[in-house]
Amino acid sequence: MLPMDAKRNPDSYSYPNGMFNSGYIAGVLRKPDLVAGTCFIQQTRSENHMLPVHFDPKKSPIPRDITDGSLVMAYAHVEGATIDGQRIARLKSIRFEAPNFMHLGPRFHADLMQKWGAKVHEQAVDTGIPPAISALGEVPTAESAVRRDAFDWKALDLNKNSANHVKIAGFVQAKSLERNRIHADGQPMNDKLVVLLRQTADSSKCIPIRWYGRNLQPLADILQRGMPIVVSGEFRLDVKQIGEPSADQLIAPVSKIPYIQAKDMPGPVQPDSELIKMIPTWVTELYNQFGTQDQSAQPADDERSSLFEKAFAPSQGDTNSPAV
Repeated sequence: MLPMDAKRNPDSYSYPNGMFNSGYIAGVLRKPDLVAGTCFIQQTRSENHMLPVHFDPKKSPIPRDITDGSLVMAYAHVEGATIDGQRIARLKSIRFEAPNFMHLGPRFHADLMQKWGAKVHEQAVDTGIPPAISALGEVPTAESAVRRDAFDWKALDLNKNSANHVKIAGFVQAKSLERNRIHADGQPMNDKLVVLLRQTADSSKCIPIRWYGRNLQPLADILQRGMPIVVSGEFRLDVKQIGEPSADQLIAPVSKIPYIQAKDMPGPVQPDSELIKMIPTWVTELYNQFGTQDQSAQPADDERSSLFEKAFAPSQGDTNSPAV
């Protein structure tokens, strides 16, 4: 658990590998395992899209007053992992706390205050703690459908800019561009660019970052291996159906791949930005062993940074949606 002085100084916990890595996510706490150090944060009605969060039960436990079904805010670092050959992003919380109105949409504010005002007005003549007020703090303990229906998800309307945000800096390890994609229904889809962002000596722990857009070829051409960049994005799940529902279950089996979806174009890391506070030895190896001829021809930071001017020109979408 972070001490109070560390909470006041974000720099004390925002550089786990000497490179900026910080994120926060708010929603409804689901299925916490206080022994294994795992939980989910639900932001929509769909349980398939609940976001997995890891934590250290001893160093960063979930507060006792935040239980299954409570609103929660997690401050976290993003880690990369490789599972069954698939690159994934993993969110590891360093602190849990109750969210405030900044993380929720205005519709939730109005809905909450209206309900609160109605309950208080109904019980104004009672003494002690009104039953209606006590009921506001009760958490349903029945099946998942009951818990899910206990929330007005439309009214919750999380503020995505402050309820799901990560910012990380690192070095480009690899990239993959998919163009001319076709949906199962035959409709054309946006380009998909995946970049592995490296922050550690272990290349298997690179963080996968995705861009979706109408023409990502210019950006893919600019992003060269070994280039230092900073990215702002959201922690998301790529959910795909992998089979048909069984006879006793109405829910189809799905695969879930956690990743970071970039909100905008990447930015170059300037030497004086302090986004990367140390240059580890493996970065030199990244240039020497894997660098291309084009990269060796432009080793200087200012020359690499100038390449990004071309990357901001193309317009691109931020969702995995059909092209228009």
